[in-house]
Amino acid sequence: MPFRFQQIRHLALAGAGLAIALLAPFQSAEAQGGLPPGAENWPAACEAGDIDACINQGIRLLQGIETPVDLPGAARFASKACQLGSPDDCQIAWELYSGAHPDYAGDTARMVTVGAVACDQGLTTPCSDAALRLFTGDGVPKNVELALPVYAKACDLEDALACATLATEYLDGDQGTAINAEQAVIYGKKGCALGQPDSCRVVEAAYMLPDYTTFEPKAGLEYALANCADGSKESCVNLGIVYTQIEEYDLAAENFDKACTMEYPEACESSKILKQWRTEVAEYEAYLARLAEQKAAINALIASSGHDAALSAALNDYRSAELAEFVTGQAGSLSGFSTNNLYVVSYWFAGQATGAAADRELASRGTGLEGTFGEGTNTPGTAAARYQAAYGSSPPSYTSASPASSAPPMKSVADIKAATRDRYRWAHCTMSGSNTSAKVCQ
Repeated sequence: MPFRFQQIRHLALAGAGLAIALLAPFQSAEAQGGLPPGAENWPAACEAGDIDACINQGIRLLQGIETPVDLPGAARFASKACQLGSPDDCQIAWELYSGAHPDYAGDTARMVTVGAVACDQGLTTPCSDAALRLFTGDGVPKNVELALPVYAKACDLEDALACATLATEYLDGDQGTAINAEQAVIYGKKGCALGQPDSCRVVEAAYMLPDYTTFEPKAGLEYALANCADGSKESCVNLGIVYTQIEEYDLAAENFDKACTMEYPEACESSKILKQWRTEVAEYEAYLARLAEQKAAINALIASSGHDAALSAALNDYRSAELAEFVTGQAGSLSGFSTNNLYVVSYWFAGQATGAAADRELASRGTGLEGTFGEGTNTPGTAAARYQAAYGSSPPSYTSASPASSAPPMKSVADIKAATRDRYRWAHCTMSGSNTSAKVCQ
């Protein structure tokens, strides 16, 4: 059976703190039973691949058994034992190289090398530390290409942050890595399952954004909903944008407001814009409904009493410029309208084609007020005065019933292509918890 310093090994690895903290010198090699025959051959045997020789020589130098304490040497032999498959020696070598011992400054480059090997021995902390140092260039030359496979091993050892770092780098390539959304999803899901929020957000982005080959709106919405519920303000904003685009405005406002309460100023502004826009649209739609009802009444009046009666109603009852223009347009010619109605049309539409047509018609028929108003009875711009002189009162004023000439466009919320919007709408309408009754799903 190979000889090992079992008791020394146990002491060196004991305790909850630093593995090499218990470096109490032994009274003598004889007190421990002495070195066995052939101990002088341990260094050579270690180099030849004898793991027990590496372990024994490392502990001998660590404890100074029949030789001066040699911490760099102990670290070197422990490192070799680590490479040959000893997890305990990976830990000892890594901590020595980290400078944890007060009598040894350590060696960062060798620590990183040992840490990378320690991944295969199931040691999460040294493994993750090596990945981080390679990725950031902390104490060693930065090498992202070498860091990624080490991070992958750390992720396999359930280091959630390692999974998140991998997922992020594969998705955005910020450190020069070729974008690989599929890999981002794989590592993102691992990190998310381990409770790392950034990993969950990476998966959301990979599924929600059409720029990636992994674009899958239904899965993206599911992750966004979960992430928003877990406190991700960015996810709430993403939901707000998507719901706005598929015209689920109540849900959009709800999610913008959630993000707003999480101190996301842009979400507050988006919510404000959306609510203002919805108010404007509601006013415009109400106007269209009123106008349609009024046009129906005007059409009925045209059919029963003629265009002049309908124009009189538009001018005096509805006081609507839109309806007045509608009636004159339906008539085609202004010759059939009464003079008093034409005066009002001239007044209401001064400087416009409809007003000019009324002025021409008035000029052609005469008014009984010739010479009263400067150059002529029907001088443009004198319609109100003419009406006052002819009828003894001011002409009726009009109101602009329309809040806008057309439905106001939505602004300041990111736009998405129609095909993408349709896929999001389909995803929303087919998700569990079913949204099939929603207006946008009909």
